[in-house]
Amino acid sequence: MVKNKITEKKMIRSNNIKLDIINIIDDILHEKKYSNIQLNYYFSKKNYAQKEKTFITNVINTTIKNLIYIDYLIEKGTRSVKKRKIKQLLRISVAQLFFMESDDAGVIFEAGEVAKIINEHQVGFVNASLQAILKNKKKFDSEIPMDKRESIALSYPQWFVNKIKIDFPDNYLEIMESYKKRSYLSVRFDKSKITKEKFEKLLKEINTKFLFSIDEVYYLSNANIFDTEIYKNGGIVIQDASSYLAVKNLNVKDGDVVLDACAAPGGKSLGILQLFNPEKLISTDIHEHKVKLLNELKDKYGYNNFQIKLNNATQIENLGVKFDKILLDMPCSGLGVLRKKPEKIYELTSNDIKTLKKLQKKIFESAYKCLKNGGEIVYSTCTFSKNENTNNIQYLLEKYEDLEILDLEIPENVEIEKDELGGVYISYKNKYMDGFYIAKLRKN
Repeated sequence: MVKNKITEKKMIRSNNIKLDIINIIDDILHEKKYSNIQLNYYFSKKNYAQKEKTFITNVINTTIKNLIYIDYLIEKGTRSVKKRKIKQLLRISVAQLFFMESDDAGVIFEAGEVAKIINEHQVGFVNASLQAILKNKKKFDSEIPMDKRESIALSYPQWFVNKIKIDFPDNYLEIMESYKKRSYLSVRFDKSKITKEKFEKLLKEINTKFLFSIDEVYYLSNANIFDTEIYKNGGIVIQDASSYLAVKNLNVKDGDVVLDACAAPGGKSLGILQLFNPEKLISTDIHEHKVKLLNELKDKYGYNNFQIKLNNATQIENLGVKFDKILLDMPCSGLGVLRKKPEKIYELTSNDIKTLKKLQKKIFESAYKCLKNGGEIVYSTCTFSKNENTNNIQYLLEKYEDLEILDLEIPENVEIEKDELGGVYISYKNKYMDGFYIAKLRKN
């Protein structure tokens, strides 16, 4: 009797977790919310164990990263799916069947149990659909049209496949496969708050391994760091090493007046203040709610040389300041962070990249006008699209003859590819780091 009650409680718990996953997937795909934000929201509200958090994250990321292929199998194996939550249930079940180490019979049984809660009339449909997909997967795979094979099998929109073939004809498949792999948590410790030795000792104490590191940025095996006092007090912050290298290469000198033009949510601004000692850092954003985030960051850390302003980055001259150093971490397509935000690829179009390219040029041209002679700009994006990177820098170097491109300081353990101008792509070959582009320019 006791054993039956325990089993029943486990089943209810499992079903509730699956329902949460369905709701999160629905928020991401239907309500267009970011996966990392929704996961953090649910984790803050629900009392999940660490294993449950890992499972939820894996199912959601696996489903989204393979969405086009999963939907292809569902379309081949079912009649039309009329209920949206039932479709999300089918999606996460197919993800478990073919991309995760799961018991096939167990996945189908659990899907039936969850379907009873969503809509009891759909139980038979869910069961039959999953059985059909499981039985006929090889046949369905063979029926993928040749001209759509790469798009469907790797779950990228066809326009993107066409574009990346042009940009990277020799290794486009490797790049696409790379950004379907898992992402890793990375944090940066503040050297003024904790030494490297004490930080590594802390990791051992909280049963966390570090997988890779660049200076003060460490990639971690789990999220136990979030429970420590030093993280809660701001001595440790979330930051990717690619983002950190963009900040580090700004190489701010004591007394410099610095601009972070597209600053929210503020990680790079904080990096500038913790790594360097500028006379003044002005951080701006065009959105009021993001400026609020920057002000919260300022209040938390209390830097006296930190100013926040609401401003459009295409109109930097409105600030009435000439700068020694400017960080332009551009609004971009975000292709380099697809491991962390896999849903972005389904929201983009080729026209979006054209629009972003024009915006990036406008932002740079505004920054150029406000840069002192001898001043430097670090141009960075979290994308590997050549239109947003190399092609833009080529245009700017040709337009402004007094600009020269400078060498970047990149650690030896980072895989990079240099373009013909001297800009650097943080390569897809890096297992842990985000895909990034960085170029540094001086106004002579």
